[in-house]
Amino acid sequence: MLGALVFVASFLFLFIITLMFPNVPPGQTICDVLGNSETTHQIAGVSGELLVASMINGLIWGVIIVIVYSYLRGPSKGKISLPVWLPGYATSHNSKTDNKSPEQRDEPSFQEIRKTQDLESIEGIGYIYARRLRKLDINTVDDLISVASTKNGRNYLAGIIGVTPSTLLNWIHQAEARD
Repeated sequence: MLGALVFVASFLFLFIITLMFPNVPPGQTICDVLGNSETTHQIAGVSGELLVASMINGLIWGVIIVIVYSYLRGPSKGKISLPVWLPGYATSHNSKTDNKSPEQRDEPSFQEIRKTQDLESIEGIGYIYARRLRKLDINTVDDLISVASTKNGRNYLAGIIGVTPSTLLNWIHQAEARD
């Protein structure tokens, strides 16, 4: 959506610039190559050829600006959503066990501790991989186990974060060995 707005704004900007400065490339050059128009029609005091050259410039430069904008913005500035078919996936936001007040709560079990354990506690998951996982709403070791415990989940997740499925399996084994 934002890319479309960038295109429209750049199209209008280059269209107006070409109307003011007719020699802005490549619009006038393309019109010259295609042959000079023999029309003498003017629209709002502007020749038809200049309007065509302005539209060509707006289109060409608009596309170039959107491509550069998309490249600089990156492949995904938002969070990537995991597919629904991953079995048993629940984010740490949904995996909270109870809503007892601190006074009512007993000592946490090992399972509860693991649910809140930081991703970097697993050997091989450094800052970069932890950041990639957090972009996918995988914030804890328990979240990682939920997503990567199946072969389909490991294959999909490995493709997104840039590791092999066997590396993910190794991380899962390390996390489960702590039980």
